[in-house]
Amino acid sequence: MDKLRILLFFTVFAAFVSCGSDDAPDNIEPRLYVVGAEDVTRTEATVTGGVEVQGGADVPRLWFVYGAGGSFDSVSPELSAGADGRVSYRLAGLTAGTEYSFRLCGDNGRVTLCSGVGGFSTMPNELPSVGDPVLLGHGPMSAIVGYEIVSDGGEAVTETGCYVTETGSTDTLKAVAVSVGGGSWRVYVDGLKRHSSYELCPYAVSRVGEGRGATLVYATADAVVTVEPGSLESLVGDGWDGFVSLSFAGPMNGDDLCVLRRMMGRDINGRPAGGSLAVVDMTDARIVAGGGSYDGSRYSADDVVGYGLFAGCGVSEVALPSTVKVVERDAFLDCGSLTELTIPASAEDVAPSAGCARLESVGVSAANVRYASVDGVLFDAEVTRLVWFPMGKTGGYVLPETVTAVGDYAFSGCSITGFTLPDGLEELGQGVFYGSLVEEAVMPASLRLLPTATFQACRRLRAVRLGAGLEFVSDYAFDGCPLEHLYVEAVYPPVCNADAFATDYAELFSTCVLHVPQRSVGMYKADRSWGMFDNIVGM
Repeated sequence: MDKLRILLFFTVFAAFVSCGSDDAPDNIEPRLYVVGAEDVTRTEATVTGGVEVQGGADVPRLWFVYGAGGSFDSVSPELSAGADGRVSYRLAGLTAGTEYSFRLCGDNGRVTLCSGVGGFSTMPNELPSVGDPVLLGHGPMSAIVGYEIVSDGGEAVTETGCYVTETGSTDTLKAVAVSVGGGSWRVYVDGLKRHSSYELCPYAVSRVGEGRGATLVYATADAVVTVEPGSLESLVGDGWDGFVSLSFAGPMNGDDLCVLRRMMGRDINGRPAGGSLAVVDMTDARIVAGGGSYDGSRYSADDVVGYGLFAGCGVSEVALPSTVKVVERDAFLDCGSLTELTIPASAEDVAPSAGCARLESVGVSAANVRYASVDGVLFDAEVTRLVWFPMGKTGGYVLPETVTAVGDYAFSGCSITGFTLPDGLEELGQGVFYGSLVEEAVMPASLRLLPTATFQACRRLRAVRLGAGLEFVSDYAFDGCPLEHLYVEAVYPPVCNADAFATDYAELFSTCVLHVPQRSVGMYKADRSWGMFDNIVGM
């Protein structure tokens, strides 16, 4: 029995030895496997797998199949393994906060193979991120708040606005926001109580939840509220002439504006009245059509600050209604005490007023998209066109380099003593410095035309420098100017109108020294117009 066992052992051993590596089968299929997922975000992940080739088998074509909830309904493009047999692919368009499964599959022409199953979970979406609120404008019973949705957290924002809570109260209201583009939002909050403090907090809601910004604290002031147009006279009563500072809210028609003018010191005929109202806040008021004339000849129109509405009044500060669209020319005519004016966010068409000798600043709401204020000077939004220059500004003034046009009488009557205009200025209106206190002006080389009455009645003007591009001088350009030095950088004498040098200052040609390019002295002396100067010197 023992001999039989020994014989059987050696028989099996011999059979095993005879099946050495030289005789191993060459059709063992490759083995596919998955390693895992890396760099997983809310919507993307990189999956990695590999192939082990055994025997002489071919490396198969490879691809990943993947899906959520145990399915494999998505397929990657065909992939090639590297030298180490590894293969990776970046999955995109995934759903946040979701579990995914994946496998590596291949086909070598004989059979389709698949690895075991790997898995990963995408990062969940986040709450929306809301920036800090900014107070863009305000009134005694309202506020305009701006903020940004910094990030939507990967989900669509379904609601955004501002929580409004009176300080010390548990009652909170929601004010709906309006998009102004680029992730920026704006909320108009009205109906607030007078002399009260409020906490304003912007929020944004998505499927994940609600994100909030910081809290802005805002305090309201007092105001006269006109619930119905035409009611101002009864609201202010017999004490109408005792107000120095007052805020207004509600609709105001021609009758109300007539009362307002009387409170500001002018009756319906423009004569002095007993009112002493100097600081006027109309932010929450709205000018509406209707009622009688506010000055004996003109009537109110919806959202229009009409011609002469504040004319001759003793106001020092005015905040216009937040709904105003038009400010007509000379709406503030001869408001000699006015020092500061702010143009509201809604304004679309603004014209300057003459005679505001103390006006130092014309501001504009940060929410206005048509106008900009630079150092108290009103420009269009791109700062290419000057709209309103305050007469009360003093000292020297250099226009921004972006300005290309200055309108008629833009600096008329102003107190600036020295002007420097930008090199890119192309257009200058007539009478632009009329009656101003300018003593010296530097005109840019780009200016080709010196318009009619440019410096007319500038009784302090002593020196003007005209650029090399000047080609034409219009009538009465220097009328009434006691010029001492006129610098003209143009090589060829500019053409002059017949009355270009007409002036009531008879000594102009004898007292003013004309400075021209050295090589052009002879041409200027021979010119019919420029040759009238007694003193022409080269520079």
